[in-house]
Amino acid sequence: MNRCSQVLADKCTTTLAGFIRSSGAIKIDHLTFNGSLKYLMLCDPSISVVITGASSFEIYESSLGMIVPNGPAISQARLSDFLLGVTRVRKQYEDVLRLKACGASAAWLLVSTYYCAYFACVELGKIMNRIPMSLEDSDLYSLACKAVGTDHAAFFAAKHTNFVGSEHAGKLIFRSIGTKPHQAAWENALYVLRQVLGGKGWTDANYYIDLLENAELSPSRIRNTWNYRRPDYFGNSGERQASEFKKLVGNSPGATEWLKRTKGLVAPLDPCIVAVFCEALASAISDAGHRAGELVRQAGDK
Repeated sequence: MNRCSQVLADKCTTTLAGFIRSSGAIKIDHLTFNGSLKYLMLCDPSISVVITGASSFEIYESSLGMIVPNGPAISQARLSDFLLGVTRVRKQYEDVLRLKACGASAAWLLVSTYYCAYFACVELGKIMNRIPMSLEDSDLYSLACKAVGTDHAAFFAAKHTNFVGSEHAGKLIFRSIGTKPHQAAWENALYVLRQVLGGKGWTDANYYIDLLENAELSPSRIRNTWNYRRPDYFGNSGERQASEFKKLVGNSPGATEWLKRTKGLVAPLDPCIVAVFCEALASAISDAGHRAGELVRQAGDK
């Protein structure tokens, strides 16, 4: 794990430690969807939902009519969401290494590597104040039954399904992001990298930020091109294009060296970008998840 990944992991762990202090006892072995923030929002009577606009809503925990900032229920739900999500990142990374070891095509390896990086982006957002939330039709029905607010009719008529939330004044404020959750996830990652790494003055940190600032180099755009627009990449053409990419998958030191060597100056749609972010983000999230798990166990032993 390189120094940028380490700083991200440290920042996530600090935030998670705050959730653990606020949430009280939690058993890692018993984590299920029923402990998630979405389930809590829809089903827990201690959580209020207020529609604040045609494309936004807020949720907050209350006790005796008073808002409880970072209350135990929401803190535990956010912790549970993250720890469950870490499992997904780790399993996806294992699948990536398995595909590489069995000689899978470069295109399938790239798509799988992309999803590992994307899942890590999602978890990073959950912890760093860019909380993703997707709602199915059944979720919207349940939300409509519970939510209040003068914009109730306009909000549910619009049928928004993808949101990003942030903390403000003891509440979680969610706003619609349209129909592009992948694009939003990478925008959220850019926000986090700027916040956490932007002031370090490190060239490697700036290279990560530069890559995400350039829409031509977006990991999501690279995945879309390989998976949907260039069927020839599933053959010899893709193997030629991805020769260096395959060397970086599962090779964190190599990915870091590639970043430093290229200085972020790469051709549009270079598949190596996907490997670089997979290695950097997945390692940070996995490490933060391991440390958070230990903190949960220590809290349970007290």
